[in-house]
Amino acid sequence: MSLRSRLLFAIFGTLLLSLAAGAAFTYWHAVKKIETEMQAAIAVGGRFAHNALDDAEEPGNPQRRLALLIADFHGDRHLRASLIVDGKAVRTSELAKPESPAPAWFYRLLAGEPKVLNVALPPALSRYGSVVLQSDANNEVAEVWSDIGLTLAVLTIFCALVLAFVYLALASAIHPLRDLTAAFARVGDRDYRERVPERGPRELVLLYQGFNRMVEHLALAEAQNKRLQEQLATVQDEERADLARDLHDEVGPMLFAADVDAAAIERLAERGEYGGIAQRVSIIRAAIGQMQRHVRDILGRLRPAVLLDVGLAHAIDNLVSFWTTHRPGLVFQVTVPEEGFGEPIDGTIYRVVQESVSNAVRHGSATRIEIAVEAGLDQTIVIRVTDDGGGFKSKGRPGAPGGGYGIVGMSERVASLNGTLEVKNRADGKGVVVEARLPVRTAPRADRAGEAQQDIVLQ
Repeated sequence: MSLRSRLLFAIFGTLLLSLAAGAAFTYWHAVKKIETEMQAAIAVGGRFAHNALDDAEEPGNPQRRLALLIADFHGDRHLRASLIVDGKAVRTSELAKPESPAPAWFYRLLAGEPKVLNVALPPALSRYGSVVLQSDANNEVAEVWSDIGLTLAVLTIFCALVLAFVYLALASAIHPLRDLTAAFARVGDRDYRERVPERGPRELVLLYQGFNRMVEHLALAEAQNKRLQEQLATVQDEERADLARDLHDEVGPMLFAADVDAAAIERLAERGEYGGIAQRVSIIRAAIGQMQRHVRDILGRLRPAVLLDVGLAHAIDNLVSFWTTHRPGLVFQVTVPEEGFGEPIDGTIYRVVQESVSNAVRHGSATRIEIAVEAGLDQTIVIRVTDDGGGFKSKGRPGAPGGGYGIVGMSERVASLNGTLEVKNRADGKGVVVEARLPVRTAPRADRAGEAQQDIVLQ
């Protein structure tokens, strides 16, 4: 059932309940009113009869006097007078007929038992019969019936007008909601150009504003996702090119040399010169060992999660060892707690440190890099990587388009954990400071005894 139908049914039900309550009150009031009218009529009729019969002690014609008394009640709206002789009504007055008689069922519902009064006759008249007054509520019930009909007509018109106005108001209010529903459907089809005009009632304007802000955020997120996908494809291509270059420049020559040495061993064996085979075998083994180390370095770059299995501090130590091996003279100062913060947080910390060190070495020509990871007292984890390189050269904001894919990737990883990332030049202009803050509910405190501090210098 639609919202409009529910509201209309609710209002219609409320009106019906109101009518039922009004009908009950009207019934109670009508019964009381008829009861009061009948009692008043019988009392007034009794006094009238007494006054009419007490004005002469010895009337000239008693029978005629009684007949005139009965005739005096002709046309009365509430009383019927009867002259009773020997238990039979010889004369009875006629009631005034109602203009609009009420149905019999309505009369039985309201009238109740009639009131009866035996009029005490003077001694001079008592032997000629008795006078009985009886109430009749037909005219009063007919009046109530007429009033109720008029009231019901007014209430019916009122209810019809209320329902009509409510229907029109709901139609006017729900029509914009239909447009909004259609707009939601188009947004669900990934059409983020959709906007709704912000006009109408204040409540709907607030709803439209929220919808437009939501669509704008979705459009920005969609654009950012596309940009990140493009950046990811570019980074993957660069990583593939780096791996191909490493394999070609490092592993390729060693494989060629091992193949040459194996061919030389074959020739020595054919000539029977077995003394030179041992030397060639040692050369091949040395080449294989060097290839294994190089392949291990490549695996470390491809699968950092394997390094995290042995702990965050050890993974960062392996990262430091990798760069000091390839960049002799590079100095690292590392302050990392032995105990990690959990897999999602440790992975983000490692990625931030890895990218910051890579940028410092490759783009900043740094000679000293400081890595610090610590849990603050404000329930945050602070990751800070500082280098003494050439600083950030881009004119734009670090992490903005054109500022490097790595910084964007770090920012996205940190933001996924509701953290913040700041990349800026050092105050003295000699290098870059990368600082990330990650919220954590129960971050382990890193005391001095648990910190792994080292200065690695390779001359």
